[in-house]
Amino acid sequence: MPPSDSDGSLRPITFIVLGLLVTAGPQTSYELRRNVELSVAFFWQVPRSQLYAEPQRLVTLGLVSATQEEIGRRRRTFAVTDAGREELVRWLGEPAEASQHRDPAMLKLFFMDAAPELIEPLARRRVEELSGTLRFLEQPGLGGVQPSHLRVLTWGRATVRANTAFWRSVLDDLGGER
Repeated sequence: MPPSDSDGSLRPITFIVLGLLVTAGPQTSYELRRNVELSVAFFWQVPRSQLYAEPQRLVTLGLVSATQEEIGRRRRTFAVTDAGREELVRWLGEPAEASQHRDPAMLKLFFMDAAPELIEPLARRRVEELSGTLRFLEQPGLGGVQPSHLRVLTWGRATVRANTAFWRSVLDDLGGER
């Protein structure tokens, strides 16, 4: 019987690994980690321990195959199987769950009336952090050539710009409160 979401064996990390193996081809665990850092990490955090363990788990489920170098570093390279590709396509066809957004800075801002003098430092830090994120997202060549990757990159840039504008407006509002 093939694995399914209902038995808990398929998780978001499963589809991240399958998706990267389909779109970028066979990879080692290290290459998968680097690709996650340069692609989905902006909107989906993945613990390294899960990312390194998942490909081998998918081998046992028959969704991924592995080959190991005979000499040298003896790295294992993972590739998606036909069953893995079918599972990815099945998952892609399902309705997406509602997103769960957690923003620690927004949570702090919500309660900031308890210490209003801390609003400005918080807002300045966020503008600085978001500006750095935007510089990263605007690097030439980031996103590759695949249309769906570029669409998500466009969304990411727009989201960061909107968040930066919000935090700048907080700073502007504070200027009027003094």
